[in-house]
Amino acid sequence: MNMEVRGEYREEASHALRRTSRELRKTVAMVEDLEGVVSHAMAGGARAEQMVELQKLDHILQKILGVADFIDALCGLMSPLWTVDAKGASRCVLLAELGAKLGDPQAPSETEPNPEAETYELF
Repeated sequence: MNMEVRGEYREEASHALRRTSRELRKTVAMVEDLEGVVSHAMAGGARAEQMVELQKLDHILQKILGVADFIDALCGLMSPLWTVDAKGASRCVLLAELGAKLGDPQAPSETEPNPEAETYELF
């Protein structure tokens, strides 16, 4: 059953999910940078309980990579007939640049994450 809804942008679900996986992997690079900064700041004066807390960053990295790997595996199993409106769904993402990347199939596919190119919304 292939239902089309007029007025919506449709694309293969696997394409939208691969973009999602790519953004998760970029986030991993950002957390790795943060992990390095925190490690450096704690060098020489970290207590054992602080080191345990620092290991949570590594656990976060592993979880994000696990989710990205899972999404990539799902993409390989999906029918090209399964379509989604990623542009419509991306409207719920509060970070505007991230929402645009997730919802736009024409978003550039960077091979290396470039955190300096990202803009951040500070609160």
